[in-house]
Amino acid sequence: MVSVDLQLAINSLLRLKRAIVYESLEPGQESEDSEDTATEDDFVQQIDTTLSLLGSKLALQVGGSRHFSHTDPEYIWTKLNITSAGFIILKPSPEERIAATTSLGQNELWSSANLYHHLHLLGNVVPQKTEASSRAWIDAFFFRVSAMLPPDQHMVLNMEQVVPAMTIRPLSFPILSGFVDYFAVVSQCTASTDFYLNTQTLDVYKFFKPPSFFIIEAKDFWSETLDHVHQAVCGLYACGQLLQKKILCGALTNGHDWVFLLVKLNDDYDGASYQQSPMIQLQITRGVDNQLVIHEPWPDLIAGILSYWITNSSADLGGDDWFEPLLVAE
Repeated sequence: MVSVDLQLAINSLLRLKRAIVYESLEPGQESEDSEDTATEDDFVQQIDTTLSLLGSKLALQVGGSRHFSHTDPEYIWTKLNITSAGFIILKPSPEERIAATTSLGQNELWSSANLYHHLHLLGNVVPQKTEASSRAWIDAFFFRVSAMLPPDQHMVLNMEQVVPAMTIRPLSFPILSGFVDYFAVVSQCTASTDFYLNTQTLDVYKFFKPPSFFIIEAKDFWSETLDHVHQAVCGLYACGQLLQKKILCGALTNGHDWVFLLVKLNDDYDGASYQQSPMIQLQITRGVDNQLVIHEPWPDLIAGILSYWITNSSADLGGDDWFEPLLVAE
């Protein structure tokens, strides 16, 4: 198997393992049959063994590659030279801007009203179990953003793209590889739209540099979202290296909880700094009649941020941004 095929196989096995483990943890799903439990444990152990073998084979092929999902905060600080530059926070009183963006695309299929209807449907139909479940929510926000863009702009959404293994620091370890769950690009002409729609691999983009490149790292509902910030930053950094972009924007989310990330690569591309937003959460409750309620304005706020960041994903924070740096008093 080539390294790309190995990475795809590893990713599929990791998701299968998570699905098995989370199903076993779900309340009311405990098996009364000890033989069933033992069989399930044996299967998980077989998956772990296969993952170990595939990981070893991948490391041999790419010289000790480190997958994004296997990084930790210490690793990105010491090995990748990536440091935190603090937080970005929402600018005060965003209500007027939320109202303005809510009206965008109001006559389209993915209007603000239909986004709420769709999220309500998901809350009543899709169990919150796995990463696949979270993607149904993420997809809805991307579809809403596609309807918010001006008529002369077109968004192309790519899913599950392999980031080719690459040496991050010349003549030395580490070598990074992995996946980006989503990336969105925006085009302003038919030719570039057709190119983006028919491009199969991520590394082609380094020859046809898109003006925007927004990345999403998806996580399942069971994960603590903030625990995976370093993995998302690692993916953004690797894409910046691949595309030779100094600034990349992205987000880490399970569809309900959103952390927005701004990564700035150093001038020599050796290391980077990143800023992160506090977690922005959908507010979802059930009333006394058990009816699901999707509270305003959180879906519109998230969609508004996404629409701006996707079209400005190669720029630093500006006066028109939703966010501003959090200044810490000395």
